[in-house]
Amino acid sequence: MLRRPQIEHLAAAMSERLDSAAAAVPALQPYRTALHGAYEDLAALGRAGRTWAAQRIHGDLHLGQALLTGDGGDGDGGGGGRWSLIDFEGEPSRPLAERRRPQPPVRDIAGMLRSFDYAAAVGRHEHPQEWAGRTRAAYCAGYAEASGGDPRDEPELLRAHETDKAVYEVLYEARHRPDWLSVPMTAIHRLAATRA
Repeated sequence: MLRRPQIEHLAAAMSERLDSAAAAVPALQPYRTALHGAYEDLAALGRAGRTWAAQRIHGDLHLGQALLTGDGGDGDGGGGGRWSLIDFEGEPSRPLAERRRPQPPVRDIAGMLRSFDYAAAVGRHEHPQEWAGRTRAAYCAGYAEASGGDPRDEPELLRAHETDKAVYEVLYEARHRPDWLSVPMTAIHRLAATRA
């Protein structure tokens, strides 16, 4: 269970990662105040006594960590297949003790939601943000149906984790794939404009 000390520590770590990334990628600078707001909203809920369940999670969940098996039908992918998750190593750059620490399941959900922006970019959708938005909504609805809890019902927690993942992506893309920087920066703009 995440209680006040863990929630405040989580929010502080997210803020530190943002500050570090903004120092390395100047494009983040105009968004820092709004993005810090996501982390402060999370910390404030912890100070108010809010708690969240925690468990072992995948730690690096995105579309590249999921496989859809064949459906055994006509090959159109229209149903009957099963999704399998692979590569449970988590983020290899993080210490093993941190990867093994129980965390809110929404961290994995946020990772998957972030990957839909990449799928929209690769798929060259005519309106990628609309497609990604619909896909995020469908994923959350499916998650709610399967688990009994909709991650959108805890917007502060979801926004903080999505923001943290997008900040990580900005730093990664700036260092390794600058041509892809616009994908997470579009999310940064959207998340900075969103108040939980």
